[in-house]
Amino acid sequence: MSGFPLPFADDRILLNLAAYWSAKRGGYPLPPRAAIDPLDMPRRLLPHLALLEPTGRDGEIRFRLVGTELVQRFGRDATGKTSRELYGDTEYRQYVEQIYGSVIAQAQPLYVDNMRRFMEEGSGRVRRLLLPVAAEAGSERVGFVLSTISWSTAEHSDGHQPPPSKQRQIAVEALEKGVLQATLRGLLDPP
Repeated sequence: MSGFPLPFADDRILLNLAAYWSAKRGGYPLPPRAAIDPLDMPRRLLPHLALLEPTGRDGEIRFRLVGTELVQRFGRDATGKTSRELYGDTEYRQYVEQIYGSVIAQAQPLYVDNMRRFMEEGSGRVRRLLLPVAAEAGSERVGFVLSTISWSTAEHSDGHQPPPSKQRQIAVEALEKGVLQATLRGLLDPP
């Protein structure tokens, strides 16, 4: 898939969410929350979705919607809970609040790629796409973050510390170009 400006051009889950988000912008810098309807997304995305919002307290976020695949993968339903309730005072909470906080502060999509250890499957590659959503039409203030996570089992695990997380902000124009290329190549799922 050379020539794609997106680092996740080979991931259909992330690519389809990017296309949905792009289509819902409606000429605005960010799509408004009212335009986001999980029922009109490609069905295979729903289990992988999360919708979060800032609480206004010290970087804390609240999970408004968590897909069934994410609930199963992480072993609990975070719907309605805050990052503080879920993760306490841990480094992981700081990490989660940092990545979502950067999307909220900069109103720009973020791609995150890292390794994580899962109890049943061992190590795996975890890829996230975090997309800013405006609280209301025409606003550039991020009221929500629409995200998806996909993962794959690692080829091998040698017991060493996983590589550090890679994060890349993606300009809306680059996201749009990647979505257009994916559309032309027939890589997107029907709604």
